[in-house]
Amino acid sequence: MRISRLEKIFVNNRRIAEKNIGIVERLFTQVDLGNVKRVLEVGCGIGVVASHLSEKYQWDVTGVDLDPEQIEIAKSDHPENEHLKFFEADTTELPFEDREFDLVLSFDVLHHIPDWDKALREINRVLRSTGLYLLNDLSLPKFTARIYKDCGVFSADDVINHLRENGLVIIYAEKSKANVFARLGRHFSIISQAEAA
Repeated sequence: MRISRLEKIFVNNRRIAEKNIGIVERLFTQVDLGNVKRVLEVGCGIGVVASHLSEKYQWDVTGVDLDPEQIEIAKSDHPENEHLKFFEADTTELPFEDREFDLVLSFDVLHHIPDWDKALREINRVLRSTGLYLLNDLSLPKFTARIYKDCGVFSADDVINHLRENGLVIIYAEKSKANVFARLGRHFSIISQAEAA
């Protein structure tokens, strides 16, 4: 599902991009990145995080997004090179070989995908043995998620259970602090690792 014009104004804001880079860097302190060489960012938007990872770590980073307009902006703002590529792709049908990436990231993407569990299976498919998946997203409270399950919504526990059922080990999880909007949903972060082959 593509995001609306209004949502693009929000997510394409430089402050939001810097916040996501901060989250990525904070989550990186929880894991060993020594084996990371090839990275995939699903729902890369205008490419700020992907570009940051490519420049700072010299990894080969691929950013994909369903929205061609977002990919166009990413390519314009962050010129592609031997370490950075962007293209249009659907997270529920990723055009990559099995076990192609050492690290996959998704930030505020899953809640836009009605078939989020299929997207997670695809992410797991392209993740190499012992590869890492970093997720930061918005979830609904368990009760609300159960009521609207057929609409494609989820709780953080739904995502954690799905990852575990599909061979990923949860190595770190956190939820944002409760606030006035917590009844509507709150952000959570998960680092999971594919099981050894």
